[in-house]
Amino acid sequence: MRTHSGPIPKKIAVMSAAFLGVILVLGASFGAGFAVAQPVTLPVEEEVLSEQVAPGSLVTRPQPESSLSPQRIRTCSLGLLPLDPELGSFAGIVLEPQGGEVLFARGDDREVAPASVMKLITAASALLTLGPEARFETKVVSSSQPGVVVLVGGGDPTLSTLPGGAESVYVGAPKLQTLAEQTVASVGASLAEGEVVSITEVVLDLSLWDTQDEWDASWSPDARANGFISQVTPLQVDGDRRNPAAIVSVRSDDASERAGQAFVEALKRAGNTARTVSISRGVAEPGAIVLASVFSQPVSALSAYMVKESDNTLAEVLARHVSVAVGLGGQAQTVNQALTSSLAGRGLTLEGVTLRDGSGLSSLNRVKPQYVAALLLEMYHSGGNLALVRQSLPVAGVDGSLKDRFAGPNAGLVGKVAAKTGTIKGVRALAGYVSASDDTDLIFAFFATGDVGEASRVAIETLVTGVYTCGENLAHF
Repeated sequence: MRTHSGPIPKKIAVMSAAFLGVILVLGASFGAGFAVAQPVTLPVEEEVLSEQVAPGSLVTRPQPESSLSPQRIRTCSLGLLPLDPELGSFAGIVLEPQGGEVLFARGDDREVAPASVMKLITAASALLTLGPEARFETKVVSSSQPGVVVLVGGGDPTLSTLPGGAESVYVGAPKLQTLAEQTVASVGASLAEGEVVSITEVVLDLSLWDTQDEWDASWSPDARANGFISQVTPLQVDGDRRNPAAIVSVRSDDASERAGQAFVEALKRAGNTARTVSISRGVAEPGAIVLASVFSQPVSALSAYMVKESDNTLAEVLARHVSVAVGLGGQAQTVNQALTSSLAGRGLTLEGVTLRDGSGLSSLNRVKPQYVAALLLEMYHSGGNLALVRQSLPVAGVDGSLKDRFAGPNAGLVGKVAAKTGTIKGVRALAGYVSASDDTDLIFAFFATGDVGEASRVAIETLVTGVYTCGENLAHF
Protein backbone atom coordinates (compact mmCIF):
# COMPACT_ATOMS: atom_id res chain seq x y z
CA MET A 1 0.00 0.00 0.00
CA ARG A 2 1.27 3.40 -1.01
CA THR A 3 1.17 6.21 1.48
CA HIS A 4 1.42 9.95 1.11
CA SER A 5 3.16 11.82 3.88
CA GLY A 6 3.40 15.21 2.22
CA PRO A 7 0.86 18.06 2.25
CA ILE A 8 -2.54 17.44 0.57
CA PRO A 9 -2.76 19.23 -2.79
CA LYS A 10 -5.10 22.26 -2.78
CA LYS A 11 -7.42 20.82 -5.51
CA ILE A 12 -8.00 17.58 -3.61
CA ALA A 13 -8.56 19.48 -0.36
CA VAL A 14 -11.26 21.67 -1.93
CA MET A 15 -12.98 18.71 -3.58
CA SER A 16 -12.95 16.78 -0.31
CA ALA A 17 -14.57 19.71 1.45
CA ALA A 18 -17.16 19.92 -1.29
CA PHE A 19 -17.91 16.19 -1.01
CA LEU A 20 -18.22 16.51 2.77
CA GLY A 21 -20.66 19.39 2.17
CA VAL A 22 -22.86 17.15 0.02
CA ILE A 23 -22.84 14.48 2.72
CA LEU A 24 -23.81 17.02 5.36
CA VAL A 25 -26.64 18.38 3.18
CA LEU A 26 -27.99 14.90 2.58
CA GLY A 27 -27.70 14.01 6.23
CA ALA A 28 -29.47 17.17 7.29
CA SER A 29 -32.23 16.49 4.79
CA PHE A 30 -32.91 13.01 6.09
CA GLY A 31 -32.71 14.27 9.63
CA ALA A 32 -35.36 16.88 8.84
CA GLY A 33 -37.81 14.16 7.74
CA PHE A 34 -37.54 14.34 3.93
CA ALA A 35 -38.08 11.07 2.13
CA VAL A 36 -35.99 12.05 -0.88
CA ALA A 37 -33.16 14.53 -1.35
CA GLN A 38 -31.98 15.75 -4.75
CA PRO A 39 -28.23 15.32 -5.66
CA VAL A 40 -26.15 18.47 -5.15
CA THR A 41 -23.38 19.32 -7.66
CA LEU A 42 -20.86 21.97 -6.67
CA PRO A 43 -19.03 23.57 -9.63
CA VAL A 44 -15.26 23.34 -9.44
CA GLU A 45 -13.26 25.39 -11.92
CA GLU A 46 -9.64 24.37 -12.56
CA GLU A 47 -8.57 27.94 -13.09
CA VAL A 48 -9.95 29.14 -9.74
CA LEU A 49 -8.50 26.21 -7.81
CA SER A 50 -5.02 26.53 -9.25
CA GLU A 51 -4.62 30.27 -9.25
CA GLN A 52 -2.82 32.08 -6.51
CA VAL A 53 -5.19 34.24 -4.47
CA ALA A 54 -3.72 37.30 -2.81
CA PRO A 55 -4.19 37.47 0.95
CA GLY A 56 -7.30 39.44 1.96
CA SER A 57 -8.88 39.35 -1.50
CA LEU A 58 -12.42 37.98 -2.17
CA VAL A 59 -13.28 35.26 -4.65
CA THR A 60 -16.72 35.88 -6.21
CA ARG A 61 -18.90 33.15 -7.66
CA PRO A 62 -21.77 33.50 -10.16
CA GLN A 63 -25.06 34.40 -8.41
CA PRO A 64 -28.57 33.34 -9.48
CA GLU A 65 -30.52 36.01 -11.33
CA SER A 66 -33.50 35.68 -8.95
CA SER A 67 -33.85 34.32 -5.46
CA LEU A 68 -36.03 31.26 -4.80
CA SER A 69 -39.11 31.82 -2.68
CA PRO A 70 -39.46 29.59 0.36
CA GLN A 71 -41.64 26.53 -0.14
CA ARG A 72 -43.94 25.29 2.61
CA ILE A 73 -43.33 21.72 3.69
CA ARG A 74 -46.59 20.05 4.78
CA THR A 75 -46.16 17.24 7.25
CA CYS A 76 -49.66 15.97 8.23
CA SER A 77 -50.90 12.80 6.55
CA LEU A 78 -54.26 11.03 6.34
CA GLY A 79 -52.31 7.84 6.87
CA LEU A 80 -54.34 4.69 6.34
CA LEU A 81 -57.76 6.38 6.38
CA PRO A 82 -58.16 6.35 2.57
CA LEU A 83 -57.42 2.61 2.64
CA ASP A 84 -60.39 1.74 4.87
CA PRO A 85 -62.10 -1.28 3.23
CA GLU A 86 -65.47 0.38 3.86
CA LEU A 87 -64.53 2.95 1.22
CA GLY A 88 -64.45 0.24 -1.45
CA SER A 89 -62.72 1.63 -4.51
CA PHE A 90 -61.99 5.14 -3.29
CA ALA A 91 -61.52 8.28 -5.37
CA GLY A 92 -61.08 11.71 -3.88
CA ILE A 93 -59.37 15.07 -3.82
CA VAL A 94 -58.72 17.94 -1.37
CA LEU A 95 -58.01 21.50 -2.49
CA GLU A 96 -56.76 24.59 -0.73
CA PRO A 97 -59.16 27.17 -2.21
CA GLN A 98 -57.04 30.31 -1.99
CA GLY A 99 -54.48 29.14 -4.51
CA GLY A 100 -56.29 26.05 -5.79
CA GLU A 101 -53.41 23.80 -4.69
CA VAL A 102 -54.12 20.07 -4.54
CA LEU A 103 -53.25 18.89 -1.04
CA PHE A 104 -54.44 15.30 -1.46
CA ALA A 105 -55.53 13.15 -4.40
CA ARG A 106 -56.35 9.48 -4.88
CA GLY A 107 -57.90 8.51 -8.22
CA ASP A 108 -59.15 12.07 -8.65
CA ASP A 109 -59.10 11.68 -12.46
CA ARG A 110 -61.20 8.52 -12.36
CA GLU A 111 -64.73 8.69 -13.74
CA VAL A 112 -67.27 7.81 -11.06
CA ALA A 113 -71.04 7.91 -10.65
CA PRO A 114 -71.63 11.04 -8.52
CA ALA A 115 -75.00 9.99 -7.05
CA SER A 116 -76.73 13.07 -5.59
CA VAL A 117 -73.53 15.11 -5.68
CA MET A 118 -74.82 15.53 -9.24
CA LYS A 119 -77.29 18.09 -7.87
CA LEU A 120 -74.44 20.59 -7.47
CA ILE A 121 -74.11 20.61 -11.26
CA THR A 122 -77.88 20.90 -11.76
CA ALA A 123 -78.25 23.74 -9.26
CA ALA A 124 -75.32 25.66 -10.74
CA SER A 125 -76.65 25.24 -14.27
CA ALA A 126 -80.19 26.28 -13.30
CA LEU A 127 -79.04 29.42 -11.51
CA LEU A 128 -76.69 30.45 -14.32
CA THR A 129 -79.14 29.70 -17.14
CA LEU A 130 -82.55 30.53 -15.69
CA GLY A 131 -81.48 33.13 -13.15
CA PRO A 132 -82.30 33.13 -9.43
CA GLU A 133 -85.49 35.18 -9.85
CA ALA A 134 -87.15 33.04 -12.53
CA ARG A 135 -90.53 31.52 -11.61
CA PHE A 136 -92.62 28.82 -13.25
CA GLU A 137 -96.24 29.57 -14.15
CA THR A 138 -99.12 27.11 -13.96
CA LYS A 139 -102.16 28.50 -15.72
CA VAL A 140 -105.69 27.75 -16.90
CA VAL A 141 -106.76 28.99 -20.32
CA SER A 142 -110.04 29.05 -22.22
CA SER A 143 -111.19 26.71 -24.97
CA SER A 144 -113.45 27.24 -27.98
CA GLN A 145 -115.49 24.31 -26.70
CA PRO A 146 -118.21 25.25 -24.19
CA GLY A 147 -117.64 24.02 -20.65
CA VAL A 148 -113.98 23.19 -21.36
CA VAL A 149 -110.87 24.68 -19.73
CA VAL A 150 -107.23 23.80 -20.29
CA LEU A 151 -104.83 23.31 -17.37
CA VAL A 152 -101.36 24.13 -18.71
CA GLY A 153 -98.43 22.59 -16.85
CA GLY A 154 -95.59 25.05 -16.36
CA GLY A 155 -93.07 22.69 -14.85
CA ASP A 156 -93.77 23.57 -11.21
CA PRO A 157 -93.88 20.34 -9.18
CA THR A 158 -94.43 22.30 -5.96
CA LEU A 159 -98.04 23.34 -6.78
CA SER A 160 -99.83 22.27 -3.61
CA THR A 161 -103.17 20.63 -2.88
CA LEU A 162 -103.10 21.75 0.75
CA PRO A 163 -105.49 24.49 1.87
CA GLY A 164 -104.41 28.03 2.68
CA GLY A 165 -102.40 28.23 5.89
CA ALA A 166 -101.04 24.69 5.51
CA GLU A 167 -97.58 24.09 4.08
CA SER A 168 -96.20 21.15 2.14
CA VAL A 169 -92.49 20.35 2.17
CA TYR A 170 -92.26 23.23 -0.31
CA VAL A 171 -92.88 26.20 1.96
CA GLY A 172 -94.50 29.09 0.12
CA ALA A 173 -95.67 26.97 -2.80
CA PRO A 174 -98.66 28.19 -4.81
CA LYS A 175 -102.03 26.59 -4.08
CA LEU A 176 -104.10 24.57 -6.52
CA GLN A 177 -107.21 25.90 -4.78
CA THR A 178 -106.19 29.45 -5.68
CA LEU A 179 -105.95 28.41 -9.31
CA ALA A 180 -109.39 26.81 -9.17
CA GLU A 181 -111.02 29.82 -7.51
CA GLN A 182 -109.56 32.19 -10.11
CA THR A 183 -110.82 29.88 -12.88
CA VAL A 184 -114.38 29.74 -11.56
CA ALA A 185 -114.41 33.50 -11.04
CA SER A 186 -113.18 34.16 -14.60
CA VAL A 187 -115.67 31.78 -16.18
CA GLY A 188 -118.48 33.19 -14.05
CA ALA A 189 -117.64 36.76 -15.09
CA SER A 190 -118.39 35.87 -18.72
CA LEU A 191 -121.82 34.38 -18.01
CA ALA A 192 -125.17 36.07 -18.32
CA GLU A 193 -127.07 36.90 -15.18
CA GLY A 194 -128.59 33.80 -13.65
CA GLU A 195 -126.19 31.35 -15.35
CA VAL A 196 -123.96 29.16 -13.21
CA VAL A 197 -120.42 27.93 -13.78
CA SER A 198 -120.46 24.47 -15.29
CA ILE A 199 -117.02 23.21 -16.29
CA THR A 200 -117.52 19.73 -17.70
CA GLU A 201 -114.02 18.95 -19.01
CA VAL A 202 -110.45 19.74 -18.02
CA VAL A 203 -107.79 19.31 -20.70
CA LEU A 204 -104.26 18.70 -19.43
CA ASP A 205 -101.61 20.45 -21.53
CA LEU A 206 -98.23 18.76 -20.92
CA SER A 207 -96.49 20.17 -23.98
CA LEU A 208 -93.75 22.11 -22.14
CA TRP A 209 -91.48 19.10 -22.73
CA ASP A 210 -91.80 15.58 -24.08
CA THR A 211 -93.48 13.32 -21.51
CA GLN A 212 -92.64 10.13 -23.40
CA ASP A 213 -89.37 10.01 -21.42
CA GLU A 214 -90.76 10.88 -18.00
CA TRP A 215 -88.98 7.92 -16.40
CA ASP A 216 -85.37 6.89 -16.99
CA ALA A 217 -84.79 3.19 -17.52
CA SER A 218 -81.57 3.33 -15.47
CA TRP A 219 -83.42 4.44 -12.32
CA SER A 220 -84.43 1.90 -9.71
CA PRO A 221 -87.93 0.61 -10.55
CA ASP A 222 -88.81 0.95 -6.85
CA ALA A 223 -87.87 4.63 -6.62
CA ARG A 224 -91.48 5.87 -6.92
CA ALA A 225 -92.90 3.29 -4.54
CA ASN A 226 -90.14 4.09 -2.06
CA GLY A 227 -90.97 7.78 -2.28
CA PHE A 228 -87.71 9.10 -3.78
CA ILE A 229 -88.92 10.62 -7.07
CA SER A 230 -91.98 11.22 -9.20
CA GLN A 231 -92.40 11.00 -12.94
CA VAL A 232 -90.76 13.95 -14.68
CA THR A 233 -93.89 15.72 -15.93
CA PRO A 234 -94.55 19.47 -16.31
CA LEU A 235 -97.82 19.11 -14.39
CA GLN A 236 -97.95 17.59 -10.90
CA VAL A 237 -98.90 18.56 -7.37
CA ASP A 238 -96.79 18.32 -4.20
CA GLY A 239 -94.05 16.54 -6.14
CA ASP A 240 -96.69 13.81 -6.54
CA ARG A 241 -96.32 12.86 -2.87
CA ARG A 242 -99.10 10.93 -1.18
CA ASN A 243 -98.27 12.92 1.95
CA PRO A 244 -97.42 16.49 0.90
CA ALA A 245 -95.71 17.21 4.22
CA ALA A 246 -93.28 14.26 4.07
CA ILE A 247 -89.96 14.54 2.26
CA VAL A 248 -90.00 10.83 1.44
CA SER A 249 -93.49 9.74 0.44
CA VAL A 250 -94.97 7.25 -2.03
CA ARG A 251 -95.50 8.64 -5.54
CA SER A 252 -98.19 7.59 -8.01
CA ASP A 253 -98.00 5.86 -11.39
CA ASP A 254 -99.46 8.91 -13.20
CA ALA A 255 -98.48 12.25 -11.71
CA SER A 256 -100.29 14.36 -14.30
CA GLU A 257 -103.57 12.48 -14.01
CA ARG A 258 -103.45 12.79 -10.26
CA ALA A 259 -102.91 16.55 -10.60
CA GLY A 260 -105.89 16.78 -12.97
CA GLN A 261 -108.16 14.94 -10.54
CA ALA A 262 -107.05 17.20 -7.70
CA PHE A 263 -107.88 20.24 -9.86
CA VAL A 264 -111.39 18.90 -10.59
CA GLU A 265 -111.99 18.55 -6.85
CA ALA A 266 -110.65 22.06 -6.24
CA LEU A 267 -113.03 23.42 -8.93
CA LYS A 268 -115.98 21.82 -7.14
CA ARG A 269 -114.96 23.45 -3.85
CA ALA A 270 -114.65 26.77 -5.70
CA GLY A 271 -118.23 26.62 -7.03
CA ASN A 272 -118.22 24.53 -10.21
CA THR A 273 -121.70 23.02 -10.51
CA ALA A 274 -121.07 20.29 -13.08
CA ARG A 275 -121.89 16.91 -11.60
CA THR A 276 -119.23 15.12 -13.58
CA VAL A 277 -116.00 16.48 -15.04
CA SER A 278 -113.92 14.52 -17.53
CA ILE A 279 -110.14 14.75 -17.89
CA SER A 280 -108.36 14.54 -21.23
CA ARG A 281 -104.97 15.38 -22.75
CA GLY A 282 -104.36 18.05 -25.34
CA VAL A 283 -102.73 21.37 -26.19
CA ALA A 284 -104.07 24.87 -25.56
CA GLU A 285 -105.42 26.67 -28.59
CA PRO A 286 -103.39 29.59 -30.00
CA GLY A 287 -104.58 32.87 -28.54
CA ALA A 288 -106.46 31.21 -25.68
CA ILE A 289 -107.49 33.59 -22.91
CA VAL A 290 -105.73 33.14 -19.57
CA LEU A 291 -108.37 32.51 -16.93
CA ALA A 292 -106.13 31.85 -13.95
CA SER A 293 -102.44 31.81 -13.11
CA VAL A 294 -100.13 31.03 -10.17
CA PHE A 295 -96.33 31.14 -9.91
CA SER A 296 -93.75 29.01 -8.16
CA GLN A 297 -91.18 30.24 -5.70
CA PRO A 298 -88.08 31.63 -7.48
CA VAL A 299 -85.42 29.30 -8.83
CA SER A 300 -83.10 30.41 -6.03
CA ALA A 301 -85.52 28.94 -3.47
CA LEU A 302 -86.26 25.81 -5.50
CA SER A 303 -82.59 25.01 -6.11
CA ALA A 304 -81.74 25.68 -2.46
CA TYR A 305 -84.36 23.20 -1.27
CA MET A 306 -83.26 20.71 -3.93
CA VAL A 307 -79.65 20.81 -2.70
CA LYS A 308 -80.44 20.96 1.01
CA GLU A 309 -82.91 18.05 1.05
CA SER A 310 -81.63 16.23 -2.06
CA ASP A 311 -85.01 16.48 -3.82
CA ASN A 312 -84.83 14.31 -6.94
CA THR A 313 -88.04 15.56 -8.54
CA LEU A 314 -86.96 19.19 -8.33
CA ALA A 315 -83.56 18.26 -9.76
CA GLU A 316 -85.06 16.56 -12.80
CA VAL A 317 -87.55 19.36 -13.42
CA LEU A 318 -84.85 22.05 -13.14
CA ALA A 319 -82.66 20.12 -15.60
CA ARG A 320 -85.56 20.02 -18.10
CA HIS A 321 -86.14 23.76 -17.65
CA VAL A 322 -82.48 24.42 -18.44
CA SER A 323 -82.83 22.35 -21.60
CA VAL A 324 -85.94 24.29 -22.65
CA ALA A 325 -84.25 27.62 -21.91
CA VAL A 326 -81.24 26.88 -24.13
CA GLY A 327 -83.46 25.72 -26.98
CA LEU A 328 -82.96 21.96 -26.70
CA GLY A 329 -86.62 21.14 -26.06
CA GLY A 330 -86.48 19.57 -22.61
CA GLN A 331 -86.14 15.94 -23.63
CA ALA A 332 -84.20 13.64 -21.32
CA GLN A 333 -81.47 13.01 -23.87
CA THR A 334 -80.69 16.73 -23.99
CA VAL A 335 -79.88 17.04 -20.28
CA ASN A 336 -76.18 16.26 -20.74
CA GLN A 337 -75.64 19.02 -23.29
CA ALA A 338 -77.89 21.50 -21.48
CA LEU A 339 -76.18 21.20 -18.10
CA THR A 340 -72.58 20.94 -19.24
CA SER A 341 -72.78 23.75 -21.80
CA SER A 342 -73.97 26.19 -19.15
CA LEU A 343 -70.89 25.45 -17.04
CA ALA A 344 -68.36 25.29 -19.86
CA GLY A 345 -68.13 29.06 -19.88
CA ARG A 346 -66.85 28.98 -16.31
CA GLY A 347 -63.65 27.25 -17.43
CA LEU A 348 -64.75 23.77 -16.33
CA THR A 349 -63.46 21.11 -18.68
CA LEU A 350 -66.05 18.61 -19.92
CA GLU A 351 -63.56 15.77 -20.29
CA GLY A 352 -64.85 12.68 -18.52
CA VAL A 353 -68.25 14.22 -17.79
CA THR A 354 -71.32 12.31 -19.00
CA LEU A 355 -74.70 13.19 -17.51
CA ARG A 356 -77.71 10.92 -17.86
CA ASP A 357 -80.03 12.87 -15.56
CA GLY A 358 -80.23 15.89 -13.27
CA SER A 359 -80.70 14.15 -9.93
CA GLY A 360 -77.86 11.63 -9.82
CA LEU A 361 -80.20 8.65 -9.47
CA SER A 362 -78.71 7.07 -12.57
CA SER A 363 -75.61 4.94 -12.17
CA LEU A 364 -74.73 5.90 -15.75
CA ASN A 365 -73.75 9.46 -14.80
CA ARG A 366 -69.99 9.98 -14.87
CA VAL A 367 -67.83 12.77 -13.45
CA LYS A 368 -64.30 13.04 -12.12
CA PRO A 369 -63.67 14.08 -8.50
CA GLN A 370 -61.38 16.81 -9.83
CA TYR A 371 -64.31 18.22 -11.86
CA VAL A 372 -66.51 18.37 -8.77
CA ALA A 373 -63.70 20.03 -6.81
CA ALA A 374 -63.20 22.57 -9.60
CA LEU A 375 -66.92 23.42 -9.49
CA LEU A 376 -66.76 23.81 -5.72
CA LEU A 377 -63.71 26.04 -6.15
CA GLU A 378 -65.66 28.21 -8.60
CA MET A 379 -68.54 28.42 -6.13
CA TYR A 380 -66.13 29.38 -3.35
CA HIS A 381 -64.80 32.38 -5.22
CA SER A 382 -68.03 33.39 -6.93
CA GLY A 383 -69.96 36.32 -5.54
CA GLY A 384 -72.86 35.77 -7.95
CA ASN A 385 -75.35 33.03 -8.64
CA LEU A 386 -72.94 30.18 -7.92
CA ALA A 387 -72.49 31.47 -4.37
CA LEU A 388 -76.16 30.59 -3.79
CA VAL A 389 -75.37 26.91 -4.29
CA ARG A 390 -72.67 27.00 -1.65
CA GLN A 391 -75.01 28.76 0.77
CA SER A 392 -77.65 26.05 0.35
CA LEU A 393 -75.42 23.09 1.21
CA PRO A 394 -76.49 20.87 4.13
CA VAL A 395 -74.52 21.50 7.32
CA ALA A 396 -73.17 18.58 9.35
CA GLY A 397 -75.39 17.78 12.33
CA VAL A 398 -77.57 20.84 11.65
CA ASP A 399 -79.91 20.49 8.68
CA GLY A 400 -80.80 18.86 5.39
CA SER A 401 -79.38 15.52 4.39
CA LEU A 402 -76.49 16.00 6.87
CA LYS A 403 -78.71 16.66 9.87
CA ASP A 404 -78.11 13.22 11.39
CA ARG A 405 -74.55 12.77 10.19
CA PHE A 406 -71.13 13.25 11.86
CA ALA A 407 -71.83 11.63 15.22
CA GLY A 408 -69.67 9.70 17.68
CA PRO A 409 -65.92 10.14 17.04
CA ASN A 410 -66.70 12.61 14.24
CA ALA A 411 -69.07 14.80 16.28
CA GLY A 412 -66.40 17.47 16.57
CA LEU A 413 -67.20 18.49 12.99
CA VAL A 414 -70.84 19.39 13.68
CA GLY A 415 -71.41 22.79 12.14
CA LYS A 416 -67.99 22.74 10.44
CA VAL A 417 -68.82 20.80 7.27
CA ALA A 418 -71.11 22.04 4.49
CA ALA A 419 -71.41 19.41 1.78
CA LYS A 420 -73.66 17.57 -0.65
CA THR A 421 -74.41 13.95 0.10
CA GLY A 422 -74.80 11.18 -2.47
CA THR A 423 -76.23 7.69 -2.15
CA ILE A 424 -77.19 5.15 -4.79
CA LYS A 425 -76.40 1.46 -5.13
CA GLY A 426 -72.64 1.07 -5.30
CA VAL A 427 -71.87 4.69 -4.39
CA ARG A 428 -71.52 6.72 -1.21
CA ALA A 429 -70.31 10.28 -1.77
CA LEU A 430 -69.74 13.57 0.01
CA ALA A 431 -68.40 16.79 -1.53
CA GLY A 432 -68.16 20.29 -0.15
CA TYR A 433 -66.24 22.39 2.35
CA VAL A 434 -64.72 21.87 5.77
CA SER A 435 -63.63 24.62 8.14
CA ALA A 436 -60.46 23.00 9.45
CA SER A 437 -58.90 23.05 12.90
CA ASP A 438 -56.43 25.75 11.82
CA ASP A 439 -59.33 28.01 10.70
CA THR A 440 -58.65 27.44 7.01
CA ASP A 441 -61.32 26.40 4.52
CA LEU A 442 -60.66 23.29 2.47
CA ILE A 443 -62.57 21.78 -0.46
CA PHE A 444 -63.05 18.04 -0.72
CA ALA A 445 -64.83 15.57 -3.03
CA PHE A 446 -64.87 11.97 -1.79
CA PHE A 447 -66.43 8.96 -3.53
CA ALA A 448 -66.62 5.41 -2.17
CA THR A 449 -67.64 3.01 -4.92
CA GLY A 450 -68.15 -0.70 -5.41
CA ASP A 451 -69.10 -2.88 -2.45
CA VAL A 452 -70.18 -0.04 -0.17
CA GLY A 453 -72.99 0.43 2.33
CA GLU A 454 -74.07 2.47 5.31
CA ALA A 455 -70.74 1.95 7.08
CA SER A 456 -69.10 3.68 4.13
CA ARG A 457 -70.80 6.94 5.13
CA VAL A 458 -69.04 6.83 8.49
CA ALA A 459 -65.73 5.97 6.79
CA ILE A 460 -66.09 9.07 4.59
CA GLU A 461 -66.93 11.21 7.64
CA THR A 462 -63.84 9.87 9.40
CA LEU A 463 -61.76 10.79 6.36
CA VAL A 464 -63.18 14.32 6.45
CA THR A 465 -62.28 14.46 10.14
CA GLY A 466 -58.71 13.62 9.15
CA VAL A 467 -58.74 16.51 6.69
CA TYR A 468 -60.13 18.77 9.41
CA THR A 469 -57.36 17.76 11.80
CA CYS A 470 -54.54 18.34 9.30
CA GLY A 471 -55.96 21.55 7.92
CA GLU A 472 -53.70 23.36 5.48
CA ASN A 473 -50.80 21.24 6.75
CA LEU A 474 -52.29 18.24 4.89
CA ALA A 475 -49.56 16.51 2.90
CA HIS A 476 -49.96 14.71 -0.42
CA PHE A 477 -48.73 11.30 0.82
